[in-house]
This record gives sequence, structure tokens and C-alpha cells, in this order.
Amino acid sequence: MKNLKRLRPRAPEIEAITPMKGDAMAQARGTSEQPSAPPTDRRSRVLGIGQIVLVLALMVAAIYFSRAPATPVISGGMNAAPSGDAAPAQNAAVITPIASVNQVIVEGNGAVGVASYIDLVPQITGRIAQLAPAMQVGGAFTAGQVLLVLEQEEFLLLLRQALADVEVQRANLELQQAKSDAAVSNYGLINPGREVPSLVALRPQIAQARAQLQAAQSRADIARLNLKRTEFSLPFDGMITQSSAQVGQLVSSGKTFGQAYALGSVELTVPIAQTDLAQLAPAADRRVQVVTGSNRIDASIDRVSAELDSRSRFARVFVSLPQSAEQPQGSLKPGMFADVVILGPRHDNSLLLPEAAMQANGSIWFVRGGQLQQQKPTVLGSNLDGIVVQGFDIGEGIVVGNVPGAVTGMAITPIPYLQNGS
Repeated sequence: MKNLKRLRPRAPEIEAITPMKGDAMAQARGTSEQPSAPPTDRRSRVLGIGQIVLVLALMVAAIYFSRAPATPVISGGMNAAPSGDAAPAQNAAVITPIASVNQVIVEGNGAVGVASYIDLVPQITGRIAQLAPAMQVGGAFTAGQVLLVLEQEEFLLLLRQALADVEVQRANLELQQAKSDAAVSNYGLINPGREVPSLVALRPQIAQARAQLQAAQSRADIARLNLKRTEFSLPFDGMITQSSAQVGQLVSSGKTFGQAYALGSVELTVPIAQTDLAQLAPAADRRVQVVTGSNRIDASIDRVSAELDSRSRFARVFVSLPQSAEQPQGSLKPGMFADVVILGPRHDNSLLLPEAAMQANGSIWFVRGGQLQQQKPTVLGSNLDGIVVQGFDIGEGIVVGNVPGAVTGMAITPIPYLQNGS
């Protein structure tokens, strides 16, 4: 029995288990328990976190580099990049124009017209007896040339009648004068030394006869003028644009039978923008070269319109194109179009720049001290070779074309601009 008691196993001692806090339990489990998650899940979690970190890093880098060119670098400041990380200077094509005298030129085109047309109106009524070849539509005539002749017989008779009336009135005046002389002589014999009364001397009758003679002479002058008006002519060189005159046709005083224009009234009307007009100021008397086909005519601006066109808001300049009947065929005629080159003012100390040097906002870039600088020049106009601006200090040269990411102070290496790739 003693042996049996000795072989009986001892009951395990049960220790009092006290509750453990979270950290202690985790530590206990860490020492006594094996990890529940398999190794593959932990690797996947680590890879996922790495991918998220990589995407965030790329986004931060993209934002940084997209904002970096817009931030000017301040030399020696807190924002200055270390010398070892400074961006290399960018190449830019530049020109170095020399300030000189440049002339502003404005190009345009316009239509040839006439300042005013003349209606052909006779001053007397009569039947056409003769008609000159120039009286047809398109005919050219010279000043004083007879274009048509009306029948003259009636006007000749009226002139003769008026001249006869003049002779009658002259004779009447002589008669009254003779009567007056006789009356004055008789009165002097009867009343020696006394003044002769007006009625005795017939002074009123003489004045009346003298006035009647002057009236008769005026009627004769009118008859003579009407006879002269039977020959119709114009006091200028011109062209016939409309005509209904025919031999035998009766034309009436004050009623038109055709239309013409004076060659001296031919002019070219050129629409011009207000900015171009300001560059030409004062525009009056500016020299103009009118180009039509192979012909080049020198002219000048006669005047400028007093108001702008209601639709285009353009002004109009009128270029005089004086002509003569001796000009050859092919001269400028109303209705034709022509190109013009208006020679504007000449500006001292100005620069001539290509259009590629002007930026979208009307400014230009130039290089000074190896850095990019911006300038908004005073534009004086333009000509066939470029844009004329007021002269200024251009430094190492004016940039031609665009500079990617251009900002004031950017490091620039200027290289000569080769026009047309030459």
C-alpha cells in the first residue's frame, strides 16, 4: 500500500491566474504563442504599402517639377538652389539691331472713284443740229470742246431784233439830245443870263431815252448769249458716262440729257485702320505709290474722311489721281482697284525688328548679363521689312521666337539668329 501511494501521480498545482493587461498579454502570447498569419500575407501587406508610398512620391515629384519653372530663382536668397544643382543656361537666338532712321510704311488697297459727277443740262431749249463723236458714252473731251450744237436760226433772228431795238433807242436818245440843245439855245436868247429849267432842257426825256437804250443793249446781250449757248461745251477735261443726245432731238432748258465727270476729280478711296492712321499722322499730303499691274503712279493723300465707316470702323483716305485727256488708254478709271503704299514719317533712333521678336502680349525678350529680361517697347509703326520701335538698350541682343518656360532672370546663352536658316 505504501508503494501504491508512492506511485500515484501528484495532482498538478493550480496557480492563481490573475488578469493580465493588454501589453502583458501580447508579450505573453509573443513568447508562448506562434504567429497566426502566414508569411505570404505579411509580404503582400508590405508590397502594398510600398506601392502606395511610391505613388505618393511620384505625385509629389510631379507637383514640384510642374511648379518649379514658374518660381523665379533669387540669387543668394533662401530659395536659391545649390550651385551643384543649378539648371544649365538655355540657348536663345538673338539679333542685335542698330538704332538708325527707319520709315513707317502702310500698305492697303482701294477703289478708284470720282469726287462728283456732272449732269449735262442745256441752258436753252432747242433742237440738236450737230453732235460731236465725244458725246457718246465713253467719249473723252477737252475743256471748251463743242460737244453739240443746237439749231441757231431762231436765236440769230432774236439777236438781230435786239440789235435793231438798240439802234432805235440810240436814235431816240440822239433826238432828245438835239431837242434839248435847241430848247436851251432859244431860252438863252429870250432870257439871257438865266438858268434853263429842266423841262425846257428836256433833261428827264434824255434820261429816259438813255435808260431805254441801256435796256435794249441788255436785251441784245442776252440774245447774243443765247446764241452762244447753242454750242454746248464744258470747262474741263472729262469723260462721258451717260448720254441720250441724238441729232434732231429736242432738249429743254434745265433738263438733263447725260452725265460726265472731270478727269481732275478722279481719286482713290483707301480704307485704313485707326492705328495705321495714327502712325501716319499727319496724313494729309503724305506721298503714296499707287500700284496697278505693272504701272506705278506717284500721288499724295488729298484728305481724310471726317467720320469712320459705321460697319468696319475704318477711316478713309482719299488719294488724288489727276488725269488728262492726253493720257494713254489703261489709266486708272472709276471702278478699278489698286494697291497703295503710303510713305509715313521717318523716326530717328529707332529699331527695326522682325515680327518673330514680338511676343503675344506686345512685349519682347532681350538678354542682359546672361539673363532674360522683358521690355514692352513703344511701337512706332511698321514697314516692308519689319516692325519699327523706339530705340532702347538691348543688352546682348533681342530674342527672336519663343523661349520655353521664359521668366525674367532665366539664364540664357545668346546665339546669333540665322534668318531663313542661312
